[in-house]
Amino acid sequence: MRGENTTDRLRLKAIMWELVILRLIRENGFQEIITVDNLRTRRDREQFFEMRGRGCWHQIDCPCEFDKFIAFINPIRLLGEVKYYATPIKKDHIRQFVGVLKDIQENYFTTDDINAPTNRYTELGAFFSSSGFDKEAEKLAFAHNIKTVSHKNVWILEPLKRALEELESNYLHAKECVSVGRQSDFVRAFKNCLEGNGRAIREIIRRYLPPDGFYDVIERLVGSFRAINSSFVATTSGGALLHFVGEKSFPEEIFRDTDRQLTRVFYFKENSRRYFYLEFVADQQRSKYYFNPPMALDQAAFYGQREAVMEKRQIFHSIHVTRQISGLSRNLILELDHDWLDEVEARM
Repeated sequence: MRGENTTDRLRLKAIMWELVILRLIRENGFQEIITVDNLRTRRDREQFFEMRGRGCWHQIDCPCEFDKFIAFINPIRLLGEVKYYATPIKKDHIRQFVGVLKDIQENYFTTDDINAPTNRYTELGAFFSSSGFDKEAEKLAFAHNIKTVSHKNVWILEPLKRALEELESNYLHAKECVSVGRQSDFVRAFKNCLEGNGRAIREIIRRYLPPDGFYDVIERLVGSFRAINSSFVATTSGGALLHFVGEKSFPEEIFRDTDRQLTRVFYFKENSRRYFYLEFVADQQRSKYYFNPPMALDQAAFYGQREAVMEKRQIFHSIHVTRQISGLSRNLILELDHDWLDEVEARM
């Protein structure tokens, strides 16, 4: 709430955003790590999930396991760092996360101790930011194979973010929610709130005594969250990662007989901001799947339509999605509709 310690307020917003991220990436085969072995993983004070490195234990915001196995690759664990700032992430944050990943990834040794952990994992790093990344941060992350996931200017997420910020600014005392011994109870209650659990909402009201108006804001937040019916992560041929979210479900029916589909990428302006979305050509509903574009595409759109077309050709030539359809894991290829772009270019 306003007037409180800035660090506590940032932590509260980040925790609420972490729970949103965990729910959105679940659709992509990543499940939150719940159980710990107290050898390589533990719960510190029953609230912070930590992983052991060579030098020390490290808190991980979004620890997940991938539910698929890939030949010649150890079981995959996603170590997610989450920040909810008003400004883009800078390279200092990435540099710190590089050190965390390196320390954890190198903490494997052979031993004759029968009590030592024997499982080996492939730890992958992802940095989730509500406000994007500056250019130096993206370069440093790319150099160290850390995926940057920006949710800046994702149209469908804007109402959710506004409600979350209003809750933190006007209704919730950060110290009461995220201090030692209290965070785990708040996380449990807020996670249930996101699922639309009325009992959890009443529990937060009873426990934290927020001012009048809280119920309307939390209902608005839950409504915005439940309006998201699809969430899929795609990788471009150049290795960039894009996170798409939409009001409609993923159009599985158009992939019934093929792993390839043509797509088109659009953007519109609202309140001086550009919002990008993707459509599938074969989708008769023309459902929109919103995403934050790579910096190069956003800048190209600022300079003009011709520059935007050139960047679309380069970035969206083909993007790749792993998705479970009818119980089968499928590797899907989304190809840009170049004939459509040719027509757009011819009309310029």
